[in-house]
Amino acid sequence: MCIYAADCSEIGLVQVRGYDKMRTLKRFYIKRVQDLHKEVQVFEEKDLMKSLSKSTCVPEVLSTCADQSYLGILLNCCLCCSLASILHTPLNETSARFFAASVVVALEELHQKSIIYRGVSADILMLDRSGHLQLVDFRFAKKLEGQRTYTICGIADSLAPEIVLGRGHGFPADWWALGVLIYFMLQSDMPFGSWRESELEPITKIAKGHLVMPVSFSAEVVDLITKLLVVDENARLGTSGAEAVKKHPWFDGTDWERIASGTCAAPEEITERINYCIETLNEDLSASPSVPIEDPDDLTAPEWIQDW
Repeated sequence: MCIYAADCSEIGLVQVRGYDKMRTLKRFYIKRVQDLHKEVQVFEEKDLMKSLSKSTCVPEVLSTCADQSYLGILLNCCLCCSLASILHTPLNETSARFFAASVVVALEELHQKSIIYRGVSADILMLDRSGHLQLVDFRFAKKLEGQRTYTICGIADSLAPEIVLGRGHGFPADWWALGVLIYFMLQSDMPFGSWRESELEPITKIAKGHLVMPVSFSAEVVDLITKLLVVDENARLGTSGAEAVKKHPWFDGTDWERIASGTCAAPEEITERINYCIETLNEDLSASPSVPIEDPDDLTAPEWIQDW
């Protein structure tokens, strides 16, 4: 049962021998990986996920597996849907704050490990059945050792000005993407327009930081988004570290320790939307049940991926 698909991979739920509950399997299509020349990328993504398995927002990697067609990563979680799947209508600020705080904690840990994520987008961030964010897509992530990177990649609508202008970028680009995400969660629309509708208009607006805030937004969230969506990355909130973002008034009352430990319950609005997704997912599973996969240790990998 596929619940998410990217350029050369998909994520689905599987029943594995020896486990009483369904688990999440991320698998890469070997032919597609080869066609896109992404052999190095998928190995780097797998290694990153394994190195982050103790993180709150990254599921534990139970094992990896491979056969003649696929490369697999078995994850110790039961994902439900992407964040975008529950944003058919705007969230209230309490719910948006919960997700935003989770992203802040995730970015804080990634940046401390010198990893730029470049995947802060409702289309990429996944939710488990309790409504907590899970990071399972690291195709845009990169280890930085003090240098800037010049690769233009990420979700187009969330790209920071320094990326679209080709000036090189670093960790501040992730904080820009957080500002875009918060706006989108509260408005169900992108702050600079969508590349799906026009390719040039969003670039111009992003480069100039042309931003109009809805009157429905609170003064606190307007201030936060405005400070995250600063064109000058050196002046952008978060550039000096996650602590500055945590201390913003919009996050007053946030229990950062519980957010970091994953023990903070999701707001009711989120759980209601998640439950609807689960009902739909269960119906799909009943209609077309997942085929149990074999024990990962029993699968035989092609020679070129023996190190998988």
